[in-house]
Amino acid sequence: RINLAVHDEPVAAEPAKPHTFGLTDRELSVLRLLGDGKTNGEIGAALFISTKTASVHVTNILRRLDVGTRVQAATAAERAGLLGPDSGGGSLA
Repeated sequence: RINLAVHDEPVAAEPAKPHTFGLTDRELSVLRLLGDGKTNGEIGAALFISTKTASVHVTNILRRLDVGTRVQAATAAERAGLLGPDSGGGSLA
């Protein structure tokens, strides 16, 4: 049975998360490395993916953030709180 009784206790709200622009976890990882100024080759090596795959992720990131350059993507990500230490991405080292 489902208990439909009304509870007087307030439900704790989840902490606000930064806007992720619909990016996948992998794209967020790529974006954080992109924000560090890494090239596609360096991103690929760090994430154990090919340079071409890293390039595809970067292209998708630029499209989703509606920006034209890697620098603009890094700036938008920084402003949205996606590059900071509290961004929830864990260590990429």
